Amino acid sequence: MVVKSRFVIVPMPVMQFVMKARPANAGRAYLYLYSMSIAVGKKVTPWISYRDLADYFGVKYGTIELSMRLLQRLNAIVPIARKNKKGYGQKYIVNVPEYVNGEFIFVDLEESSIFDDLVLDENSKTFVSVIKRFKSRKEKAMKDQLKLFDD
Repeated sequence: MVVKSRFVIVPMPVMQFVMKARPANAGRAYLYLYSMSIAVGKKVTPWISYRDLADYFGVKYGTIELSMRLLQRLNAIVPIARKNKKGYGQKYIVNVPEYVNGEFIFVDLEESSIFDDLVLDENSKTFVSVIKRFKSRKEKAMKDQLKLFDD
């Protein structure tokens, strides 16, 4: 799958889970599935096979299989479709993590509040709060620059 954008918005709870996930390959697999689905505006991943993931990560097939089982047990991913005859792989729904009482729980994307601070501008399909933040940082950087030459 080719993504047109060069930037992916990854909320802090997702990054915290990925950094704390053990085995580490489970965190890597979750981040990959997140970037293939929620980050590009879809709730369901494209067709994913364990063999392709193993080749992509450079690990054994069994390692990916254990990592995906762990993610399914945590409810981080939910398999919804399996393709056997004309291809291989599965499609997953990716849930998002929330840190509650010292542990991560995974909830459906619509029930989560991790994207509430981002406001989508329907006309231009951009995240308004992110753009405002970048503009304010740019303006602050321009204001704080050392004036070497007076005009």
